[in-house]
Amino acid sequence: MIRRIAKTPAFLFAAFLCVPLLAGPQGADAQVKPEPLAENANWKSHSYVSDGSKVCYMHAKPAKSAGNYKRRGVPNIMVTRRQGSRTTEEVSVTSGYPYPEGKPVKVTIDGRRFNFDLTHGEHAWVSDEQDDATVVKAMIRGRELKVRGVSLKNTYSEDTYSLIGFTKIHDAIVRACP
Repeated sequence: MIRRIAKTPAFLFAAFLCVPLLAGPQGADAQVKPEPLAENANWKSHSYVSDGSKVCYMHAKPAKSAGNYKRRGVPNIMVTRRQGSRTTEEVSVTSGYPYPEGKPVKVTIDGRRFNFDLTHGEHAWVSDEQDDATVVKAMIRGRELKVRGVSLKNTYSEDTYSLIGFTKIHDAIVRACP
């Protein structure tokens, strides 16, 4: 589980934001920034180099959100590819609040259900790495993805993402990180 968390783009984004502030002006100039790859109305993709290996990721914000929450952070879904890793692709979701440990996040793609049952803080993944490939294939073929999560306060959210344009942006990260 720690392997996934330490290498997630969300974790790395936090590192990209904090390290330059701690390192001062000289360290900020030396930091590697994610480079844009491709984008459309729904999806954006970027790449960066970490420990000598290229990492490519794509992400989207929901087209529609509902639920009984009062306040939360920014929800998103992300697909990450790492060169030189035994895990080719990894799908992660966040609903903008911490998930309870052991309570799966329900993801549906055109009615097909997937349990993202590996949770840590605000992030959730499928527990079996081979299921990532199944989820990505469903996203390529799909039109709509819904994420239903429950917070530590027992509030819920349901975020709806458009998968229109997913394939084109996915192709961009596959080309950039073969």
